[in-house]
Amino acid sequence: MIIVDTRERKWDHVRAWFERFEVKYTIQKLDYGDYMVPRGPVSVDRKQNLDELAANLCTHDSRRFWNELRNAKKHGIRIVILCEHGGSIRQVQDVLGWRSHYSKITGQQLYQAMFQAAAAYGIEFRFCDKRSTARRIVEILEEEGGKK
Repeated sequence: MIIVDTRERKWDHVRAWFERFEVKYTIQKLDYGDYMVPRGPVSVDRKQNLDELAANLCTHDSRRFWNELRNAKKHGIRIVILCEHGGSIRQVQDVLGWRSHYSKITGQQLYQAMFQAAAAYGIEFRFCDKRSTARRIVEILEEEGGKK
């Protein structure tokens, strides 16, 4: 059983995959991330692209997100951020060459913030395209001992 956060938006592609492959899920408020198994040690926080991730990590509005990362670690929850950017972004190092179409945040700035989040709070960053998001969520949660 996967818990989906009540505040998760634009996840119809994930829901459709869950239903197609009979992945059981329920919707309820999560304190950390967007997807989790009950009493699981890991939560998957889905980001639609690097622009969303950059807004969460690198802007003047990022304090709430950094507090969430800090509190998750304090409560023994490991966060895996799954970014649906796709294309040439397949690993953290690929972020260095990224350029935003919407902000002045550079790939170097985002990479440094990601490195800081990983070092300080154990955040892991993974990447996929939108077509494989749901499958990757299930795989990540299963890797940590959760069952669908």
